[in-house]
Amino acid sequence: MKLFPLFCLVFVLLFSVPLPAAEFTEGPLRLLLHPRSGRFSLYLVSNDSRRPQPLFFDQDPRTSFLSVIADNRSFKMGDTSAFMIRMAGDARNPSFIFESSFMTVTQEFSFVGNPFQRGANGVRITFTIENISDNPISAGARFLLDTNLSDTSSRVEFLTNQRIINSETLITRYEGDRFWVDRSGQISLAGSINTGSAESPDSVHFANWERLNGVSWKVPYQTGRNFNLPPFSVRDSAVCYYFEPLTLNPGRKRSFGFTLALDGEAIYSMLPVSSREFAERLRDLAVLRELMAQINNHLIYGDAAEEELSRLEISLDNLRAKYNLRHIP
Repeated sequence: MKLFPLFCLVFVLLFSVPLPAAEFTEGPLRLLLHPRSGRFSLYLVSNDSRRPQPLFFDQDPRTSFLSVIADNRSFKMGDTSAFMIRMAGDARNPSFIFESSFMTVTQEFSFVGNPFQRGANGVRITFTIENISDNPISAGARFLLDTNLSDTSSRVEFLTNQRIINSETLITRYEGDRFWVDRSGQISLAGSINTGSAESPDSVHFANWERLNGVSWKVPYQTGRNFNLPPFSVRDSAVCYYFEPLTLNPGRKRSFGFTLALDGEAIYSMLPVSSREFAERLRDLAVLRELMAQINNHLIYGDAAEEELSRLEISLDNLRAKYNLRHIP
């Protein structure tokens, strides 16, 4: 009986000591997987700095997380007792596997790079949800990324290939934004938005971290709202990826994800040719919509100068020529 207190002490010590993070480095990127919490951190490894530079908030990795919604119930991976965590894969494609009695969720990491350069300059994060129950499940997910590079400046600002984002913004997969960029000085982090793939997110919400963190699924979108939530959350940005629920029959699975890279053009160069062409069409469609809006505005107010009309006509002609469209007088 005297051994029982000693056994309890050993048990407490073993399970109170955090498990060390699993470290994977390729090229200038270092990926840390935290096995107890099911979270990850990403760093830029530079010869100019003695310490790796975090590409998003790393002081508490739990502020960035995956949530899965199943039949209108939300589960935060790594925090819920409904899912057990284990690691799998190898040094090139490590993964977290979250297992419950009704669903298996796999979060796989893959180093990716520009085919014309050596080494990795991005990490692809792929999520796979599998229904292992005997009944259909409506399953979706969201991933909240606690960005912080531009938070250190006087004004939080993201860039996409189409716009500047300095206030709360919601982008859907039907818009022409291919990627977003968060930056501080010479360091930047880019995330994919629409790659033309079925695995792309349905929407991406840029907002204050506390607002996005405080809900189990979606926070009401407020156009133009800043990235503050006084008094405790000031200049605290976050990016939330949404993958809307779909019905999964027993034994079926679905995959989705996004890419994080050192710059936006790196993401674009990683896309297959078919996806690049689709993304290019989306951008051209956005340009066409803008041209139509300008033309309608000039028709209503009749205030267009000759030079402006000429510019609009040239832009339309360029689109016609690109897609071999016949001019309609």
